Amino acid sequence: MLNIGIVGSGFGSVGLLPAFKSVKGCKVVSVCTNRSQWPALLERADLDAVAIAVPPQAQYRIAKAAIKKGLHVFAEKPLTATSAQARELCVLARKKNITHGIDFIFPEIAEWKKVKSLLDSKKFGKLIHVSVQWKWQSRDSRLKKWSWRTKIKEGGGALSFYFSHGLYYLEHFAGKIIDAEVLFLYAKGNPYDGESGFDLNLKFKKGITGSICLSSDSRGQARHTLVFTCECGVIVLENKGAVVDNFIVKTYSAAGEKRVRVPKDKQLKKEDERVKIVRILAKRFVRACMRRQQMVPSFAEGLRIQELIDRIRA
Repeated sequence: MLNIGIVGSGFGSVGLLPAFKSVKGCKVVSVCTNRSQWPALLERADLDAVAIAVPPQAQYRIAKAAIKKGLHVFAEKPLTATSAQARELCVLARKKNITHGIDFIFPEIAEWKKVKSLLDSKKFGKLIHVSVQWKWQSRDSRLKKWSWRTKIKEGGGALSFYFSHGLYYLEHFAGKIIDAEVLFLYAKGNPYDGESGFDLNLKFKKGITGSICLSSDSRGQARHTLVFTCECGVIVLENKGAVVDNFIVKTYSAAGEKRVRVPKDKQLKKEDERVKIVRILAKRFVRACMRRQQMVPSFAEGLRIQELIDRIRA
């Protein structure tokens, strides 16, 4: 049995807690919703691991303290506010030989797995270009209550807070990113330095190109669309009005348009839509901890994405 503690009042309570509570072989022994009380949680003698969902600067401090105690750590994205912090955690985790994971959730969604299999099988030939349109209105923008999510030094800004997911899933689909050119966009009224969106052009090691348009200040919109242009066809992965739900897969080729049917991920009643996907990673993390192995995605992937973020911002 793996005894785990949860740190975080937002997604920690609505996402991590129900996900880990439902994993066999795992027992949630403590939940810390007051960020100032986490040192006491780490002192518990029965604790084997912690799952954290707090802002990046705080996560860095909590994860560092947990690793020093030999505890396994499951972290929120982005892993830290800087690549130097992420690198420090990776070195310390390797030294203490602990298991670590991070919740890059999108590649775990059933429809995303289907698209990955279509690309890997080269059903429509080699991938040439991938484009992303991700538009919605964030809580900060909607309520005009600006938070750490719009402060770059705190790990905020749309590139860091939201598109850490995107950089991970783009490398998952298209391989290593080798070059980037960005134009940042800013929400009216935001007193801090974090961008609300951006236009980003990418080059991948395999010769693939990418174009991304992200806006967290798009009133009346809630859409996430990925278009994969291949040698002999196009694959579209898209949803509306949700984070991980409602994705559909369509293909376009000489044979015409086709809707690809994919069995949906199972969701329990009255739980946040993200929980069913986090549960997949939670199971993987618990299994890896029990076997004293590493999992993917881990802090290594978190460091890679933070390095990309820092490079794009430079």
